[in-house]
Amino acid sequence: MSHETLVLIAKIFGPIWMGGFLLIVMFRAYSPRRRAEQERIARSILISDGAEEQR
Repeated sequence: MSHETLVLIAKIFGPIWMGGFLLIVMFRAYSPRRRAEQERIARSILISDGAEEQR
């Protein structure tokens, strides 16, 4: 297998693989089933009023 053949394969299948990976990540990020978990995680980094009083 020559270098040119490997480059051609990489140019064809690289974007296809990355596009598939992007679709998987976007589906997981915007899935309605994960909304509650993502809200909990997003709020976990915020300091609540009760946490400041305990310090």
